[in-house]
Amino acid sequence: MNIQQIKEKYTCLDYLGKPAKKVAQGYLYHAPWREDKHPSLSVTPDGRGWHDLATGAKGSVIDLVMMHLNTRDFRRVIEELEKFRPDSFSFPQSNTSDGEKEKGLEYTRFEMVPLQSRGLYAYLYKRGINIEIAKQFLQEARYSYKQPDDGTYIYTLAYQNDKGGVEMRNSIKKHSKAPKWITTHLDQENAPVVVFEGFMDMLSFATLCGGVKHNYIVLNSIVNKEAALEVLKTLRIQIYLCLDNDEGGESATRWLLNALPSAIDIRNRFAPHKDVNDYLCHR
Repeated sequence: MNIQQIKEKYTCLDYLGKPAKKVAQGYLYHAPWREDKHPSLSVTPDGRGWHDLATGAKGSVIDLVMMHLNTRDFRRVIEELEKFRPDSFSFPQSNTSDGEKEKGLEYTRFEMVPLQSRGLYAYLYKRGINIEIAKQFLQEARYSYKQPDDGTYIYTLAYQNDKGGVEMRNSIKKHSKAPKWITTHLDQENAPVVVFEGFMDMLSFATLCGGVKHNYIVLNSIVNKEAALEVLKTLRIQIYLCLDNDEGGESATRWLLNALPSAIDIRNRFAPHKDVNDYLCHR
């Protein structure tokens, strides 16, 4: 694959994933190569170009990956980009769900193995997650699609729900394999239960606590709040709500508090950040 083919197949949006903010000039991201509290990496609306507002650096998706990996090795750039299939999902992703379903594509291979890929370890490390804690909850999904002229295998973090569905995430995309449902971890005797929207926030919380010291329920989408409520009603332990600090999280939190008056909203501990992982990454 030559330079032009790379530029045509991949965009900066594919590589960076969900932006911090959408603006009239395109999208704003936190620059992944430095501590960037205020989004200063601008990407054009079509995703073909980027501009570091702090340093003035700019370029194509190839330059972006080189900057991120701190390399000038073109082969390494290709290897990094070819781990993923940018054409298998649409951009932008919904803010109301922790992922999105693959549509119109048939799996030719899907397997779950113990978490082991260095690229996924690096992604967790970048997000501030303790690897040993992550291994207690995550597996690795490897899959491909029935797609002509394509032998690409995708590697993602895999988090299974209570009905066998899987939440999948890597450095440039997040989506799910049906059915969509909650995941419960209720094996810490007499410990409080903390409710999260997504598994990355649960792992971030456990990392901040220095280990698994609470019970957890992960919604995997706020549409699953009713399923979580049915479980929460059966528990005789303190309930903490730690959903996202956004409109969807606010609505779901109010709904749960109305049904569970003794529950405690702890989102203020992580404000003004959007969620626990955002808080962890900016410590």
